[in-house]
Amino acid sequence: MATTYHFYKQGYAIPYDAFGHVVLKKRLDVPALIASGAAGYSPLAVAGVRTALADTGFGIADILELFRVPAGFQVLGGGVNVVTVGTDSIDMGVTSATQTQQGAGANRFLDDAPITATNVLMFDAADGDAWTTLVQDVYITNGTIDVLFNTSAEAALIADFWILGCKVF
Repeated sequence: MATTYHFYKQGYAIPYDAFGHVVLKKRLDVPALIASGAAGYSPLAVAGVRTALADTGFGIADILELFRVPAGFQVLGGGVNVVTVGTDSIDMGVTSATQTQQGAGANRFLDDAPITATNVLMFDAADGDAWTTLVQDVYITNGTIDVLFNTSAEAALIADFWILGCKVF
């Protein structure tokens, strides 16, 4: 059974720079998330309740709401730097049809992007190997930018994610 995780008490907000654009950054360290749950202070939550990640890590079809962004946020681009390899591939996108003007698209930014080698993957609506035309979602409600795990067990991945965006309304 797939689970949707988010970071405990993370709100829908973005920091601004002087020009209104922002780069959101987050390191996803799955071994550290597993260890923190075993120690009793997992930063993950399910439906607002602090939740430990299983020793096997994220399972097939599990979703991690990596970033929570407010209504009016527009994704202009982004990517991921794989620091420690994982087992297969990930998707990135929007898993709720009501969040953006484009609707749902769990693989809108990355589709089956390989995390089996240290690599930089750019949002390209495909496998991350090129910067091409990207659906630039505008969030019409508070929403999330999600990672969908395509493997049965993801316990080793360490990766740095970034999103370039701006507030348009």
